[in-house]
Amino acid sequence: MKSNCFVLFIILTLYLLKVSTCLAQGVAINPTGADPDPSAMLDVKSTTSGMLIPRMTTAQRNNIATACSCTPAEGLLIFNTSSQCFEAYYASGSTWVSVACIGCQLPGSFSASAASSIQQTSFSANWTASTGATSYYLDVSTNSSFSSFVSGYENLNVGNVTTYNVASNLTCNTAYYYRIRATNTCGTSSNTGTINLTTSSCFTCGNPFTDTRDGQSYNTVLIGSQCWMAQNLNYGTYVAIHGGAQVAGEKYCQNLSGVNDASCPMGALYEWATMMNGSASCDGTGVPPNDKCSTPVQGLCPAGWHIPSHYEWTTLEKNAGSNPGAFPYDETTSGWLGTNEGGNIKVTPVCGTLPCWNSPNTGGANTIGFSALPNGQSWTGAFADAGNWGRFWTSFEFDATNAWSRMTGNTITVIYRTGDNKLYGASVRCVKD
Repeated sequence: MKSNCFVLFIILTLYLLKVSTCLAQGVAINPTGADPDPSAMLDVKSTTSGMLIPRMTTAQRNNIATACSCTPAEGLLIFNTSSQCFEAYYASGSTWVSVACIGCQLPGSFSASAASSIQQTSFSANWTASTGATSYYLDVSTNSSFSSFVSGYENLNVGNVTTYNVASNLTCNTAYYYRIRATNTCGTSSNTGTINLTTSSCFTCGNPFTDTRDGQSYNTVLIGSQCWMAQNLNYGTYVAIHGGAQVAGEKYCQNLSGVNDASCPMGALYEWATMMNGSASCDGTGVPPNDKCSTPVQGLCPAGWHIPSHYEWTTLEKNAGSNPGAFPYDETTSGWLGTNEGGNIKVTPVCGTLPCWNSPNTGGANTIGFSALPNGQSWTGAFADAGNWGRFWTSFEFDATNAWSRMTGNTITVIYRTGDNKLYGASVRCVKD
């Protein structure tokens, strides 16, 4: 009995020595006893059997982290019996990625493209289409390793699109990175390459602003708490003035001689519907701080700017001169209002050359830097009043035919508040959101 135990001890010792030797250089599993390949930690050979990795449902897979009280290891492999896919865990994305699926076609190859429409606090992420994809996941981060994510943009399902506007929780003049994954019922692709961009520089009112749609630059001015463009809007496609309604996207321009001028020396003239660009009439809900639309009307203004409401123009008027009480926050008072407010918003020179008003430019002082110009107006296919009047739209209807506007002239110091026919062409000043 003792001799048998001794023999068993010797065999076991030799076996353990063999195992430890194998472990030092890798492990081989095969029916012939061959050593493992020196490059492999595990070398499995067979011509009659396969190898099975853990098989589990999606619910069981999702329970791995709970079962181990840990984060699954990068590259952990399973076969998902729910999706019939081999899956690997991608730790950086905190997600499982399908490697291959049985009887199913994963999304085809695709790539991320350069960002577009880059603003101070928004940009458009772009990518090419993936064959067979039914949706895409978007990650946005402030670091290229994606160790953290912009709030709301971790594994965000953006639908079956190839561009997405990233427009929340961003900061001006900041570097951002994004990547995309395509998905369908068979599984999810790996990440695209990373695209990086930097949002536009932070804007300070008083500095020029550039409209990225056409590259035009506008002076700006802080008046009270409002930031206004100090030049008339000049966005759109120039056309010579014509009869009939102005077509969406068009602009008319006249010079001091009252004729068509493609250089648009005083900015553009827009009919009310053109300026609104499909938006409905909107005014404030009361006196400040509720002195604008709950959702401002962007109209033809660039992103981050909007058409001033009737109330916002009233706030400007109250800050423009010596008689703020002459400008009530209501939707009924019209006529010639104020004392010197109309003069205080006009540029000072007498024409000559622009910028100027025709003589006598009564009261022209530009004390608040609004720099109103005498762009006149258009009406039924003709220009009028260049050099003598400046007329400005608001985003609020007076009635079905008319909309609230403001006007000042070369011989007056006050401001005229009225409802003008929507078919007039008038100037537009945008105000910052």
